[in-house]
Amino acid sequence: MESLSRGDISLPPGAWDSHVHIADEDKFPYHPLHPFRPKKADLDDLLAFQRSQGIAHSCLVAFSVYQNDNSSILDALRRLNGKGRAVVCIDPKTVTDAELRELHAAGARGIRLNFRTSSKRVDTETFERLLFEAAERIRPFGWVLQLYVSLDQIAQFAAVVPQLGVTVVIDHIGHPEPSKGPARLQEGYREFMELLKSGLVYTKLSGTYRFDDLPDLDSYVQEILATAPDRVVWASDWPHSGGVSRNPGGDRKKVQEYRKVDDRAWIARCKTWCRLAGGTEGNELVRKIWVDNPRSLWQYGEDSLLASDVEIRSVL
Repeated sequence: MESLSRGDISLPPGAWDSHVHIADEDKFPYHPLHPFRPKKADLDDLLAFQRSQGIAHSCLVAFSVYQNDNSSILDALRRLNGKGRAVVCIDPKTVTDAELRELHAAGARGIRLNFRTSSKRVDTETFERLLFEAAERIRPFGWVLQLYVSLDQIAQFAAVVPQLGVTVVIDHIGHPEPSKGPARLQEGYREFMELLKSGLVYTKLSGTYRFDDLPDLDSYVQEILATAPDRVVWASDWPHSGGVSRNPGGDRKKVQEYRKVDDRAWIARCKTWCRLAGGTEGNELVRKIWVDNPRSLWQYGEDSLLASDVEIRSVL
């Protein structure tokens, strides 16, 4: 890895962070069955983090401790006054069109399904059914379907992605498992690369501290960037939750501290990957993953809210 310099941490104007969480238990109580208790990290903390890193916009991602309660995200989006976007959690069977319209008007542009942190894996038939149920509800809104999966799980649903009729986003570059060796030798790798080549999915360059000991991490990331330069968005994964894995006893009362992550070093490392993958177009690749790609994915533009609302009313 080439040496890092001070200039490596500067971000282009209008930079996006496409995966952050907020938590404020005092104002927005966690779900009674929250699997862990994250420390407070509210919108003010997020905005301070953005300023410290040179980030202009963020996409808020629903925190699992809130399950399908999106009240904290709605509040944050309204306070951001159009400068942010969000990926929420819903129950496709019970959420109403009115609730979806309210979320859309505030800036929601997708829903997230978590198939990785559950202790019980679903079979392929169930997997596909859940994807189709979710896609049916969000298709009229033009939302994305964001999936938190392990690399091997991608093999379970890759074949049906072209049939969903929505854009799919894969969290944390597919989350390969270090214990299984190099990513290129793992189940799901081939399907993931094929989906990226097809343009049907985006992926987030984020959360690699969860698998930093992956044998071929550098080459794996560079291959993703070279394969799909228009389908990768950068994210910090702030505030770096430990999640269920760091609460093995299931104690819901103990407040969990966040992981210690060097965010500036993460930015520098990603810029190095862009230079190595992009060659003479490395700077263009930096702009794509921080600015152009997220603007497209999260439908961000001067008239995006108004235009999308008109489209939705004509469909529903």
